[in-house]
Amino acid sequence: MDQLLEELTMKKLAIIALAGLASSAFATNFGWFPPPEVEEPQTCETCPAIVIDGHSTQMVAAISSIFLNKALGEGAYARQNVSSNSGNVTVHEGAFSTQLTGAKNSAVVNLALTNNAFASQNVSSNVGKVDIDGWSTQLTALKNSGVINVSAGKNRAVQNLASNNGCATCN
Repeated sequence: MDQLLEELTMKKLAIIALAGLASSAFATNFGWFPPPEVEEPQTCETCPAIVIDGHSTQMVAAISSIFLNKALGEGAYARQNVSSNSGNVTVHEGAFSTQLTGAKNSAVVNLALTNNAFASQNVSSNVGKVDIDGWSTQLTALKNSGVINVSAGKNRAVQNLASNNGCATCN
């Protein structure tokens, strides 16, 4: 009975995760437009603020999994957020924000390779200008899976799974 319950739960989580993957697939331009110019990340004196006046929970549970974030080469830049808030995220008083990431036998990889590369990956995260005034839940469930985001050369790669993203070009 426990095994049946675990299988049903994993199937439900897989369906939710696949829905997130399917919706993120529409964010690509499939080479129809030239890649954007890559700018060097800027140091900010007044960085974006994360304001939590309500309830905010970020959780990662990983078993036999790897989370890899690597930037190689001059000008390469990589940023990976897993179950976290990044940018100007506000969780208003009385609001609830939950990001959950579960991984078993999986790899979550974010790479920026060669000169002028840029990669940004967000898994179950709020990114950019996001205001939460009610309930917001993002869930990513991985089993025997891989989530890979790679930028090489003068390219830009941005990937979001189960995320609220207020800015598709945010670093």
